[in-house]
Amino acid sequence: LEEGELLSWQLEGLRVVCLDRDAPPDAASLAELAGEPVGLVSGVVPALELSSAGVGHDLLEVTLFPPSPDGGDAPPERLDQLPDDADTVLVPYVEEIVPAVDTDAGLVLIDPPAGLLELVQPKRRIRVTIRGLLPAAGETHAPPES
Repeated sequence: LEEGELLSWQLEGLRVVCLDRDAPPDAASLAELAGEPVGLVSGVVPALELSSAGVGHDLLEVTLFPPSPDGGDAPPERLDQLPDDADTVLVPYVEEIVPAVDTDAGLVLIDPPAGLLELVQPKRRIRVTIRGLLPAAGETHAPPES
């Protein structure tokens, strides 16, 4: 793998958190930039699976944490701890929305545009997992030059 490249399975199960806009600009770690917890990465959809023309971007499938009735429960740590009917969203794997990934810390930092996390995907009867190589954050799969 080249610098900054990840295998899709390395993202699966990582905790997804929103960027804390009030974090200090000199934050030394991704954890210091982490704001509201969102969910866990439950899959990756490579752009080439969506379009053979090489358009679009890879997508992170994020299973959302269920709302806590009293706000005091800690979010689940593993995918198998989430309810089967938990909502999922698709997050484009582009630098503007996913500015940082730290596999050692188990974190994916996102800065979603307004409304993205409300675009809940329909429930599926069968779980499909696609595994492949992801480019470095901010890069895309480009069709070969002819």
